[in-house]
Amino acid sequence: MSIVQLKGGSLSSTFLVDQSFIRKEISTKSDREYGYVRWYSQLKKLQRYSKDFPDLFPKVLAVGYSNERAYFDIEYFPDAQDIKNLFINKNLKANEIEKINTSLWNAFNKLHSVTFNANKGACLLYFKEEVSQKLADAKQSSKEFADFCHYKTYFYNGQEVPNLDCYLDLLEAYFRNTNITTEQFIHGNPTLENTLYLSKENRIVFIDLYEESIIDSKFLDYSQVLQCSRSHYGFLNDNEKQVEGNLVSHNLIIPESFNIFNAYFEARLRQDLNAKELKLVDVLEATQFIRMLPFKCYAHKINDAKFFYVHACYLLSKIYN
Repeated sequence: MSIVQLKGGSLSSTFLVDQSFIRKEISTKSDREYGYVRWYSQLKKLQRYSKDFPDLFPKVLAVGYSNERAYFDIEYFPDAQDIKNLFINKNLKANEIEKINTSLWNAFNKLHSVTFNANKGACLLYFKEEVSQKLADAKQSSKEFADFCHYKTYFYNGQEVPNLDCYLDLLEAYFRNTNITTEQFIHGNPTLENTLYLSKENRIVFIDLYEESIIDSKFLDYSQVLQCSRSHYGFLNDNEKQVEGNLVSHNLIIPESFNIFNAYFEARLRQDLNAKELKLVDVLEATQFIRMLPFKCYAHKINDAKFFYVHACYLLSKIYN
């Protein structure tokens, strides 16, 4: 049996088996809340979506467990490449990037076409669970990270930004006063790394879904694309970043394909959304970097947690200052 480990997942492991299927496995014992529980919810969401949207999601082939590790196997697309690595590794022309952008919007529109009434108060619950609680969990899981959060200000690539605590009351008030009337079927974590592009078919396939979103809003999906295309999360996550005291920076050159794609994506957002909706997407983008913090800490990637904590502060400073 040929087994090749692939990159992906903070607490899970992903393998290509015999060049024929993908296996994603997780410990059934350690870090269950941020490991097994998330893994299992992803499996069940993928099971539903692959039936309802067979062209957008891989099929689930099998599930099982062995030696305190649970796993599920999914369909493998040998000709696909995730958009993040496509932008990093290929010198794409603007029209090719525009084509990918259009394909992504077509996929989103199909997925988001299934709508239902939103739960009143869900936005405030989102703040409590996906912002306030995630920050608390990250601090509790790592004393080093908790100590880092005590700085009153940080310098992000030379720009001074306040501590995240300065924005928590503002965020709570914002989500308390924000109501969405309609929710949709969403991916929940459609970063560019979790979005495969099949160039021969001009088709998008989504992987690594996220169930615990609290608000199933298309605006949340849009914000997670921006997390990668505008905030360059996937590229920064793969590369070395500098964290010294309260100084956080990187000296990386962002591949131009990200910027070209982001220009197309943001143009579509400005075309489709009003000013209030655009602000919601901006706020949600900032909160993505808070939601991820306990996953980084439980995976012992403390410097990454510090860096992206400050990036969240930076994004919020742009919104509220």
